[in-house]
Amino acid sequence: MCGVVVIRGVKGAYNLALSALMNLQHRGQDGAGILTVNQNKGFQLKREPGLISNSFQPLLKNQTADAIILNDTVALGHTRYSTVGSNDPNLLQPFIHKGAGLALAHNGNLVNFYDLKKQWVNDYETKEPVSDSSMLLNLLAQKLLAQNAPSFFNAVDFVMHECIGGYAIVGVLDNGAIFGFRDPNGIRPLVLGVKTDNESVYGMASESLPLSFLGFDRFTDIKPGQAIYIDEFGQKHEKIIKESTVSPCMFEWVYFARVESTINDRAIYQARFDLGVNLAKAIQEKQITADVVCCVPETSRISALALAQTLDIPYRELLIKNRYINRTFILDSGTARAEAIEYKLFPIQSEIKDKTCIIVDDSIVRGTTAAQIVRILRKCGVKKVILASTCPPIISPCYYGLDFPDSKELISYQKTDQEIARDLGANEVVFQSLHGLESSLKQKHLCTGCISGSYPTSIESATNFTNTRKNDRKVNEKIL
Repeated sequence: MCGVVVIRGVKGAYNLALSALMNLQHRGQDGAGILTVNQNKGFQLKREPGLISNSFQPLLKNQTADAIILNDTVALGHTRYSTVGSNDPNLLQPFIHKGAGLALAHNGNLVNFYDLKKQWVNDYETKEPVSDSSMLLNLLAQKLLAQNAPSFFNAVDFVMHECIGGYAIVGVLDNGAIFGFRDPNGIRPLVLGVKTDNESVYGMASESLPLSFLGFDRFTDIKPGQAIYIDEFGQKHEKIIKESTVSPCMFEWVYFARVESTINDRAIYQARFDLGVNLAKAIQEKQITADVVCCVPETSRISALALAQTLDIPYRELLIKNRYINRTFILDSGTARAEAIEYKLFPIQSEIKDKTCIIVDDSIVRGTTAAQIVRILRKCGVKKVILASTCPPIISPCYYGLDFPDSKELISYQKTDQEIARDLGANEVVFQSLHGLESSLKQKHLCTGCISGSYPTSIESATNFTNTRKNDRKVNEKIL
C-alpha cells in the first residue's frame, strides 16, 4: 500500500506535494519521491529512502537553485510501501519514461505482474521491468508511442485490458498535463480535488485528507475503471474505460486510511465508530465481561471508544505509543515488527494489574503485534486478556497491495478462535462478523478476498506471485 498525489495549476507545486506526502506518510515508510515539470529543463526528480521529514525540506524563495522548481505548477509525489520487488532505493517512485515524456506513481499490485514480465521480454527483447509500477509505466508508454495521434484514453484502455489487480495511478506528461485512473474494480482508492475559489487548480491523491489539508474543498471519488486527464491548458477530460463489479478494499476503512479522510463517500471516522459498535455486539453475544477497554493505538482508538460506550465499560488509554515509532504492520519482516513493537508501546501497569482487559485492535493478521501485546500485559499482572478485532479473521492472501501473499503466514488460517487465543496467549479472542464489517462500511460490494477467499479478479497467476514474492523477501532479509 502506497500513497500517491499529483497537483496542477499553482506555483510552488513542489511544496504542496511535499505537504501532501507528509499527510500520506502512514501509507508507506520505505521512501518517497517528488517530481516536478519545468518547460525548459523537463522533469526534475528527487527520491530518497526513509521518512519524508528526514529527506525532504520545503523550498524557499530566496534560494536561487530552487527558483526553477518554485515556478513549476505541476508536481507528482509518492510514498512507498514495498510488496512486489525489494526495498531497493532504485525502486522508489515516481518512475520516468523519457521517450514518451511520461512519469507516474502507483498504489496497488498487479496479480499477473510476473507473467507480464516474461511476456515483455519475449515480445521486446529488452530488460524486464523491475516492478509492477515500472510495468504499468512501460505499457502506458508503449501504447502512447505506438499511436500516430496519441490518445491517452486508448493507452489506458490497453493497460486495463492487459493488467489484472488493484491499482490507482497518477502521473504527468512533460507538457504539464496530469492524469489519474483506477482499476476496473475500484480496489485501490483515488480522489479528485478542486478548489472552489480557483477551479483551474486540480489535485488527485490516495485519500481526501492530504488534498483537504492543501485547501481543496470539492472532492470526487474517481470511479472504478475511470480515467481523468487534465490537459496542458487545464481542461478536464474524463472517461469510463472499463467497468466491472465495484469492490473497494475493506482495509482502507479498517486500517490504512487516516481517520480524517473520506473514501467512496464513507467517512473513515464514522466507519470505525460503527465497527466498534458492531464488535461490542459480538462480545455481548459471548457474554464476556471486563473491567476496562483500551485500544492498540492509533487506528483502533475510535472503535475502542465506541465499543466501551456500547458495553458501558470504562475506556482507558493503557498502551502508550512512542510517537517516534511509525506503523509496524508495514515493516518488511516479522523480526522487524516484533522489535518495533517493544519500542512502540508501553503499558500503564498500575491500571492493568489484576484487571480483565478488552484490547481492541483494527485487525489480527500475522499475530506478531497481538502476541507481543499479550506478553507485555502478562508482565504487568493482568488478570485476563480479551483480544477484540474490528476485522473478521484474515485467512487468505492479499494480491492487491497488502504484504501477506501466503496463507501460512496468517494466524487465523485453518484455526478456531480458541486455537488462535491459545497461540497468542490470550484468554479469548473475538472477531468482527462479516455482516458487522459490511454494515459498518456501507458499501454495496467490498473486496473481502483475505476474509472469504473470494476475489474480485482472476487469481490464476497467484501461485507465481506468491512464490516469487517470498523469494524477494528472503533476498531482502539477507541484505538487511
